[in-house]
Amino acid sequence: MPSVRRGLCNDSAIKRGKSPLIPGLNLPVMRRIGHMKQHQPQIVMMLIVSLLWLMSVSAYAADRAVIANQHAVGAASAGNDMHSRLYQTVMQYVQSQTQGYPGKVNIEIQPLDSRIRIAECALMEGFTVQGARLWGKTHIGVRCLQSETKPWTLYVQADVQVWGEYAVTGLPVGQGSPVQPTDVVMQSGDLSKLPAGIITDLSMLAGKQAALNLPLGTVLRPELLKSVPVIMQGQTVQLNSRGDGFVISADGTAMQTANVGQVVDVKVSSGQIVKGVAQSSGKVDVRF
Repeated sequence: MPSVRRGLCNDSAIKRGKSPLIPGLNLPVMRRIGHMKQHQPQIVMMLIVSLLWLMSVSAYAADRAVIANQHAVGAASAGNDMHSRLYQTVMQYVQSQTQGYPGKVNIEIQPLDSRIRIAECALMEGFTVQGARLWGKTHIGVRCLQSETKPWTLYVQADVQVWGEYAVTGLPVGQGSPVQPTDVVMQSGDLSKLPAGIITDLSMLAGKQAALNLPLGTVLRPELLKSVPVIMQGQTVQLNSRGDGFVISADGTAMQTANVGQVVDVKVSSGQIVKGVAQSSGKVDVRF
């Protein structure tokens, strides 16, 4: 028994800082563990407070990010709305100015850089620079007429396409030969990509002949044709006087040579000079 007591209470081991019961365990460590156990509630509370603070900071940052994103989306939406209104103004302007064009008008607008901020405007109008034509690639202006800020003017690029039919030779036509409707065929395409003044209506060929040799597939233009006189000076012509519900015909003498559509003087048997319009048939029409 005395030996056992000495083993349990080994003074030399305690003096060296060793545990007499658990080999390898230092007594200072055991004392620190005991000290931590005494303060465990305070440590847990501090950890909880720290976690709550971190969560609140994260939530605040997230809210700030959401608010900033909402502002950015709102600003982008407002900017895009002004871009859309500007394009709509351009479309309406071009459509109103091209109603008499021969064919179907198609408009392609080059979008502005999405980063361009356009100030709010209550009323906008489209316009073209003096001398410009709404045909093919062009620039169209948009000016702000009513704005809370300073009025502005912008220009956009546009391609005004005019799709319709045009006349081409369906067979070769020799120089000086009359151009008949049976000599041509109508093709479809973008008229804005073709030479100016092309023939788009077969009635425009009345009284015309080739000014030079026209190969197969030639796109007909006024400079390739020349008028054929339908009335020669001194020729006896039929003069038709037309009114509402009546036609009076008489013969007379042409006082000059005339092409289709030109005004010609005709001297009738009474000696009176009557003005009329030369027709492709060689007759002269007078309308009341």
